Amino acid sequence: MSDWKSEIREVKKRVRDASRVELSLPPYFNFKDHDAFDFDKALRFFNWGLRERSVLIDISKCRSANYQTLSLLILYAWRLKSNGCRVDFLIDEEVGSGGASDIWRMMGAPGLFSVGFNENQNFRSNDFKPLIAIRNHTDFKVAMEQSGEFSKEFNIEYINTLRYVLSELLYNTLEHGIAFFEDKDSWNKRLPSLIQFTWYVKRDEIQFIVADVGMGIRRHLSQTYPGIEDDEQALRKAIQPQVSGTFGKSDPYTNKNNAGMGLFLSTNIVRRLRADMHIVSGNGVLHVSPADVTTRQLECAWPGTFALVSIGLEKQAGFDLHSWMAEFRQAANREQDAKSKAEDEGTFYLSITNYFGPYPEDKSAAIKYRDHTLIPAVDDGKKILLDFDGVISSPHSFLNALIATPIKRLGINAYRRIKIVNAKPEIRETIDFILEDNTSNGSLDL
Repeated sequence: MSDWKSEIREVKKRVRDASRVELSLPPYFNFKDHDAFDFDKALRFFNWGLRERSVLIDISKCRSANYQTLSLLILYAWRLKSNGCRVDFLIDEEVGSGGASDIWRMMGAPGLFSVGFNENQNFRSNDFKPLIAIRNHTDFKVAMEQSGEFSKEFNIEYINTLRYVLSELLYNTLEHGIAFFEDKDSWNKRLPSLIQFTWYVKRDEIQFIVADVGMGIRRHLSQTYPGIEDDEQALRKAIQPQVSGTFGKSDPYTNKNNAGMGLFLSTNIVRRLRADMHIVSGNGVLHVSPADVTTRQLECAWPGTFALVSIGLEKQAGFDLHSWMAEFRQAANREQDAKSKAEDEGTFYLSITNYFGPYPEDKSAAIKYRDHTLIPAVDDGKKILLDFDGVISSPHSFLNALIATPIKRLGINAYRRIKIVNAKPEIRETIDFILEDNTSNGSLDL
């Protein structure tokens, strides 16, 4: 019987090797194109449909790669292995060439399969370019200790802040980024998540990525909030306060242990630090910047979620994380109270700041939200309450895109059905103009 099984395995190996697929990393493998983020540039490399094939990933000709981008190759290789593929890597044997092969070695990536199949092992990476597999709370602790090493020279609040953002992202991937090897020999093995972070000393910046190939944010949230139409909408919802896919459908707000607050708090911290966070899940990407919150659709999907964060460090920075957290929680409570009251009164509530940021100006985002959410609320007979608390400025084009069409539908009743609160005088003046312009016979179309 054992000889028969060996023969079958040998036949499968020959078939797999005969259909070998070679994937060559492009000369430049990163998330940016001329200083602008272009995630499709990297994601189009990945072919997720390969199964039962021999796959050679050639990184030897890649002359420039980013650590965080290159780390996604490890998750890809694990997924291919899970799909029954044999995966090999071709790297440039010349050390010091400065290309992707050097980065691959510095991250300890050549040991990826030993790490993937043995939860007692982790990557032997450079101390200042650590790559860590995240499978359990022991790995979580290792990652947190490494973050302390990076930030120990800086203001204590930077240490606390970095640790908070990291911990929330790591908890998310531990709880919601779960995936398993699918091959028979490893069916009960968890496919790890990853964190990779780098301190760019010359520009005093820490950049890190937390990534997995789990269920993704849309599928996760849909367990509790059915009807989410796409990945962009799921990403927008994920950063709202008191949102979690782990609660029961009957009452998602009864848990008091901060569940559902992690991404809301983290994104507000990132914004206050004047840092950047990109969250990619499925074929959607959300960008949180100091100015606004934007989403867009990608051509290429990532089967799971990854968060890319860039934080500039200032040794003499003065801020109080405890005060920030109290402020953010108070804002979340105010929003939740306003939502609850609005629902009781048959009113639809929207916090402009939490959804679009303090400088909302993305007209396309306004149009999409208007069509998918505001107009259906108007058609359902609900009143609309738009809360501009925290909005510093917003151009006419954004405001017009958001509310002109609902106003036209309501006509003169818009003055009764649409309520604006906490708007700065210049925003209020613009909205009044839009109201007047779209309730008269000479109203303008978008």
